[in-house]
Amino acid sequence: MLVLTVLTIIFSIFHTSIFTFPLFLSFFIFYYLLRSNFRLNLPYLDSLFVFDELSFFMTYITLFVMFISFLFIPTFSRLMNITLFFIFLFCFIVFCTNNLFVLYFSYESSLLPILFIIIKWGSYPERSLSALILLIYTSIFTFPFIYVMFYIYSNSNTFNIFYLDGFNLRLLSTLIIFFTFAVKLPIYGLHFWLPMAHVEAPTFGSIILAGVLLKLGGLGLIRLSSVLNLEILKSTTMSYFIVFLIISTLICCFQSDFKRLVAYSSVSHIITIPLILFANNVCSIKAILILIFFHGLRSPILFILVGLLYSIFGTRQLVAMRGLVLLSPILTFIIILAFFFTLSAPPFPSFISEVFFMLSTINITYYLIYCFLIFAFLSLVYNLNWLSSILFSYRSNTIITASFLYYKHFLPLIARFILAFNFSLLTLFLYQHF
Repeated sequence: MLVLTVLTIIFSIFHTSIFTFPLFLSFFIFYYLLRSNFRLNLPYLDSLFVFDELSFFMTYITLFVMFISFLFIPTFSRLMNITLFFIFLFCFIVFCTNNLFVLYFSYESSLLPILFIIIKWGSYPERSLSALILLIYTSIFTFPFIYVMFYIYSNSNTFNIFYLDGFNLRLLSTLIIFFTFAVKLPIYGLHFWLPMAHVEAPTFGSIILAGVLLKLGGLGLIRLSSVLNLEILKSTTMSYFIVFLIISTLICCFQSDFKRLVAYSSVSHIITIPLILFANNVCSIKAILILIFFHGLRSPILFILVGLLYSIFGTRQLVAMRGLVLLSPILTFIIILAFFFTLSAPPFPSFISEVFFMLSTINITYYLIYCFLIFAFLSLVYNLNWLSSILFSYRSNTIITASFLYYKHFLPLIARFILAFNFSLLTLFLYQHF
């Protein structure tokens, strides 16, 4: 099976057919199921990789997002094939490795394919500047991690993450590790590269960036939570995250560009991860995993909507995207479903992530419940703003573009939403049996 997988990888890299990348994903799913359910005699792989609950869910969300992004690629080529393969390879290594050095190497290497996508397939002249800002931000906050990594090795004589329990770090080392992975979440204050990267990236690049690459930081924090001095980190940065949980959501209410609004909504939602991590209880890790998982399902839906509506109206400004309910009732219905899924309203499974967030953080301080209510209210405000603007506002210029007349352009969106709902239900079922 391992030889077959390697041959499939080589075939997918050097072949230009549109079916080669889905073929590679299909073989990988089969191999991963076999590898995670049966003990194979591969001692070298066992020393580098771990197949646990966390790697299971993150690998499958990666497979799912990569397949959906594949549907939105405008023109397929060998170069695109190679780029998608390396994105998947680096993300899989980050999700499944138990070696700190390999994790850091793959974590940094995963930046290169998305930089290439922005520069190569971006549609705006500022894409080179956006890629440069992304590279500078991640480099400044991740290079100091090399010192901390070798400091840990010099005191523990191992890079194995699971052998580092009880290894306590001081404040500076804890902040370096935290900011190394927080810059790719990203938290507010380290987020300025994210709206620029999303605006300049093509639709499939935004899907990959929001659905997979932004999850690497959350996984790094989970893997190294036993090393972080959470009490010092909590006393130092707790008030900052509570304040900017509300401010980042308030900023979303003033965005006129739909794609920037979706990017800032990711920032406002992901900033809850440090708060859950500070709780440090039984529910924390499960809450972070569920929140990351459902964010990886719903955030790409919004970026698919942005790309689709841009092809219809020729703009991303909310003041110009109006009256869709009169143009396409079917697409209107899908957008309303996506709205409720994004809002984490019951009976959608994404509601579970918000419940876990409240249960995990309520023991930090009782006053956090008031911040959460304000956060939920402001989230409702900006989501209702874009929904009412796109669907129900009067449009004076009722020009329908030619691409809108072909329903095949938004059939991938229908498939994406149906698969996301069913996939989330299946995941919650499997999550109860781990």
